[in-house]
Amino acid sequence: MHNQTPAGVLTHHNLISCIGELPLQDLDDLTDCTRLSTRSADLAYNRFGNSQVWLEEYVRTLMFLGWSLHEGAITTRTRATISGSIAEFLVQSARTINPRQGNAMIDTLDALKSDKPAVLSLDNESLKGRRFQVAPSRYDSSGNLHLAIFNLELVADTERNSFMFWPWENQSAKLVQQSAILKLNRHVLDTKRALMATKLRDQIMNRFALRRQP
Repeated sequence: MHNQTPAGVLTHHNLISCIGELPLQDLDDLTDCTRLSTRSADLAYNRFGNSQVWLEEYVRTLMFLGWSLHEGAITTRTRATISGSIAEFLVQSARTINPRQGNAMIDTLDALKSDKPAVLSLDNESLKGRRFQVAPSRYDSSGNLHLAIFNLELVADTERNSFMFWPWENQSAKLVQQSAILKLNRHVLDTKRALMATKLRDQIMNRFALRRQP
């Protein structure tokens, strides 16, 4: 059971959503790249003070590790009013990219909701939604691994535990979102593995494997 790929992974303030057939090696690569990029951006900038430059540094690190940025650009800020839960909003956003990513996001969020330590960790690391990231993954027809990064800020009058699943009323909360779409070049990543292993040894960062419920 535990050798199966989980529905997703939570590390720091990053929620990675995994499609069903994602091999464990690709899952580890996604997680390791996410951890290193988060660390690099956190060392350079305050994530809660200026999300724009923080995200730019985050993406630069991913590109150094072998990810290419779609059309060379991070999308501009968009703002959406939340009616319902943030989880529901994220599922709809993933479906606009790819229907299978939407289904994978449902599995990931269901697994997160049932994992109370992971929910508490996300609340703490994101300051109850002030800054968090969601990253659905998918393969294209050529077998290339793609990652969509949603960098999100919750703007609300109140703070809520389990903010991801709170039923926000219309007009009570907004999400400010930036996004980036990236594709992995495994050959470049392979040349970085020794460096990555050295950097990862110096890191202490929680990682929750979000497993589908039986």
